[in-house]
Amino acid sequence: MINFKNYEFFYDPFPHCILNNFLNLDEYNAICREFPKNSYLKVLEEKKKNDLKKFNKFNLSNANKETISNFNKFINSTITTKKFYKYINSDNFLIELDSFLKEKFVDLKLEFKVSKNLIDLFNSIFKKKRRIDFEFSSIPLNEGFILPHTDGSDKLIGFVIPVIDNDEIFKAKNLGTKIYKAVDNQYKFNYFNKTVPLEKVEEIKELPFNKNQMSLHVKTFNSLHGVGPINNNNFFENEVYRKSISIFLLK
Repeated sequence: MINFKNYEFFYDPFPHCILNNFLNLDEYNAICREFPKNSYLKVLEEKKKNDLKKFNKFNLSNANKETISNFNKFINSTITTKKFYKYINSDNFLIELDSFLKEKFVDLKLEFKVSKNLIDLFNSIFKKKRRIDFEFSSIPLNEGFILPHTDGSDKLIGFVIPVIDNDEIFKAKNLGTKIYKAVDNQYKFNYFNKTVPLEKVEEIKELPFNKNQMSLHVKTFNSLHGVGPINNNNFFENEVYRKSISIFLLK
């Protein structure tokens, strides 16, 4: 379902990639139209309370016990998004992804087993360990942000898909995912996802936020990335959001 042929691949400061026209355009537009309404989304609460506010966003995720019921209800109410979700959770996607990464000299030692062993079959049917985190994310264009972070240590790869159903959002600035480099030694080895203040990083680049695009980044000790703060330049009277789908391949 994903086209891995039209890409830009980068290795510094950590492996990351942009896939352009990654879906059939009709499928991409359908996923944009099916994006959940605000009534499905919840304010994302921070796990640890401290003086550093880490983000300003709404989400709907299969990784949150409080929202999983709404998540499943929403997925089952869609057609193309449900098809895409099933594909992302399939062995075919992992095999295609593994082949693509190995061609770029990124070997994450992904393994795929097809076994007739009864124990393996039992585990696959009844234990059903989740291997993909799938999140619908909505960030306000009025100063919405996610501070620099490296993603949790249980993650291998992160993917971001811009969901663009309103071209007016392009009037705003800082929509893309920003790639950072730490400038303070205490944040240069950051395997366990310590949030980093903006004054402690150097911006390397901003990945574009375009239609029918998917970016991916390999989780490393220095895979610092974030969003915003978004500046809407006072173009919008009503609340408008930067919508996206975030996907994480788990260990």
